[in-house]
Amino acid sequence: MSISRYRTSSGEPRWRVTWRLPDGRTRSKAFGTAREARAFEAEAVTARNRGVVFDPYRGDAFSVAAVYASWLATRHDVTPKVRRGFEDNWRLHVQPAFGAWPVTKVDRESIQVWVNAMGCAPRTRRWRHSLLRMILAHAVAEGLLVKNPAERTVFPPLDLAEHLYLTHEEVADLATRCGPQGDIVRILAYTGLRWGELTGLNVSDVDLGRRRISVRRSMTQVGGKLVTGKPKSRAGIRSVPLPDSLVGVLAARIEGRVRTEAAITSPKGARLSRENWVRAVRWREQVTALGYPTLRVHDLRHTYASLARAAGADLRLLQVAMGHSSITVTAHTYADLFDGELDAVADALDARLTEIRTDR
Repeated sequence: MSISRYRTSSGEPRWRVTWRLPDGRTRSKAFGTAREARAFEAEAVTARNRGVVFDPYRGDAFSVAAVYASWLATRHDVTPKVRRGFEDNWRLHVQPAFGAWPVTKVDRESIQVWVNAMGCAPRTRRWRHSLLRMILAHAVAEGLLVKNPAERTVFPPLDLAEHLYLTHEEVADLATRCGPQGDIVRILAYTGLRWGELTGLNVSDVDLGRRRISVRRSMTQVGGKLVTGKPKSRAGIRSVPLPDSLVGVLAARIEGRVRTEAAITSPKGARLSRENWVRAVRWREQVTALGYPTLRVHDLRHTYASLARAAGADLRLLQVAMGHSSITVTAHTYADLFDGELDAVADALDARLTEIRTDR
């Protein structure tokens, strides 16, 4: 690999990087500055050391759409819901912007302009961009690009997440407002289950004698159909403690049902769909009347964390019960629940200062 300087017909200086492919063919790429040429040379050498052969002419023949199809075919590791998310994100956002582009023509500036023009929240911008970044990373892995132009995109700062927590009295009030299916409110608020984990429960997963719920699967709604999958992470496969106050609620739910049947069902006996339940209980109407017009069903999981913490559960117990992949996730998500403990730090400092003054 070599770098040579030359001048264009108009006299402008240029730098050409030249290298050979394993089959002996020569390839070259021109740059406007020596710095860009050296940076490209370093990246090409790094790629070669990783066993990736870069041929810029080969990349010109592949559109972003073609690379997307190749990349999606490799993603057997994701759930049907995540895969559907990829497909919708591609169809609605990435394909209209870059689908027809040769993958080698997608540059950092074009990506930044695309992100800047999005009229959505910072987190949504990151989600849309993440698909393009993964597609281009696949192009790098396939030797169509030397580097990923989506790696250094700048985003607006994320909005601070604000959790809504209900009290015991508010949980009871909301459950009553939701009518005959209001027991779902209590189950979610006192177990911390995600909705998909609740829907995925079979009768055999509910052990009323031991007061335990075994989370083994999660169900998601994809294209109007419930699809069975695994919990969100390996830690999601867990045993959840069941408060005694819920034993009767779940006993009524599973009475007369065989072990392989769904534990939580609709009035017609089918597995419970979130959308159908929300519509049946008139969720938005009930939470507005409660004084929480923006409350989501998922906030009942946050409520569980708040009530468990107030009852004395420490960070490690919360992590296990909620199925978080690490204690760091729990600490980051629910840091506000431990704010009161900061007073203990200040009190300890005051106590020590008093001891020092007394000794004098």
